[in-house]
Amino acid sequence: MPNLKVTRNVTVDLDALVGIDDLERAALGFARSAPGELIGAAVDAMVDELLHTVCGPTGLPIADDDQIVAPWACQGCGSMRGFRRRGAQVRRRKLTSLVGTILLMSRMVECRSCRRRFSPLAQLLGLAPRQRRTAELSKATAALAVEVAYAKASRLLCEVGGVVVSPRTIRRDLIDAAPVRIEPRVGVSEVPVLLLDGTGERAGTSKGGVALHLAIGIISRRTESGRRVCGVELLAATLGEGWPKLFELLGPIRPGLIVVDGEEELSNLAELHYADVPRQRCLWHLSRAVIKLMRYTDKTPSVNVDCAAADLEAILANAWATRDLHESLDRYNALIERLATQGAPAAAGHLRRAIGEVFTFLTDPSAGWLIAGHKGRPDVGTGVLERVMREMNRRTDVGVRWSIPGVRAMLMTKLQHKYHHARWSKPATDPPPPKARIRLGPPLAA
Repeated sequence: MPNLKVTRNVTVDLDALVGIDDLERAALGFARSAPGELIGAAVDAMVDELLHTVCGPTGLPIADDDQIVAPWACQGCGSMRGFRRRGAQVRRRKLTSLVGTILLMSRMVECRSCRRRFSPLAQLLGLAPRQRRTAELSKATAALAVEVAYAKASRLLCEVGGVVVSPRTIRRDLIDAAPVRIEPRVGVSEVPVLLLDGTGERAGTSKGGVALHLAIGIISRRTESGRRVCGVELLAATLGEGWPKLFELLGPIRPGLIVVDGEEELSNLAELHYADVPRQRCLWHLSRAVIKLMRYTDKTPSVNVDCAAADLEAILANAWATRDLHESLDRYNALIERLATQGAPAAAGHLRRAIGEVFTFLTDPSAGWLIAGHKGRPDVGTGVLERVMREMNRRTDVGVRWSIPGVRAMLMTKLQHKYHHARWSKPATDPPPPKARIRLGPPLAA
């Protein structure tokens, strides 16, 4: 098919002296309608030229043996040769896109082998049967819906882009396209630091909701505008399936260090699946757990709670500064004994069970080593993951209780979009230049 040029004139009618506001409104209305009209005109011209090249003029078809191989196939027999033109459908096909509504004329052909009449339009444009929206529009609505409510996403699309998509349609597209769970990318196996943590989501009939479990890898550190920035890789995510399923998804991953929040089941599974990998307890979670257990389980006086928290903070800070493991363990064990004698057995037991994960930054200082790491230290917290979970909770905490499929679709899509995972992945190479170009021509001579 030779190069095809479709030209349309742009006319600006000025009834009288107009201000910038009038011109802006007129230009906005033009910008919302013109792209769809241009695409429709270009498609009509392209299809007409293709039919003329393959089938010949209307009423004078080219002989079957003289026809070239068509860029479409018969929907009946699969033949790619031997067609004649059969007019066009009166009703145009409507396609909603990022640039507005596109009206397409369905030109018909007839296969002279099986007498099947059909329109090759869908095959030429790569449209699925009964498709009414472009893939890019569905992708854009999903990206917007993971940030704001469905109704607001619909309103913003209409106000900003002039594209009308109902909230129900946005929700349905999001649920249809979202994965049940997230798995590691193909080829990702070695990660210096593996962060594991979970959070509860208000969904389902259970009072506690359902658990979102996340696994994120820190793969690099760099400096941007004077700030330390982590290179993060989304490894796995599940909702309402338990920690064993997440570890099953993490089968091909080999971490240099695992950072956990202190959940007993999580630590046991990490020991089972990664017995040779050092584990570091998140020190922030450790301190918060001690405070919570002393205050609500042991019900100790507030002065004792504040004193224990300060002592634990001093022990950890001293361990970091001196790198003396024996002194740190002695002070840590002394704190455990003191809490036990002060009537805080739950907090003392928690510290005792965590002792094998607290000072990993001293026993295995090279575990999870990151090039250009902050002060050359391993990670001792799940702060990166905590920020991600707070972001997930902000989107779902909307004052209502979600259905489990709904919240799963929302969170899996939001995670994929945030970390450029799966269908949101960035191309490995630069995309080829577009085969279509639209430009505004010079003014016509008077």
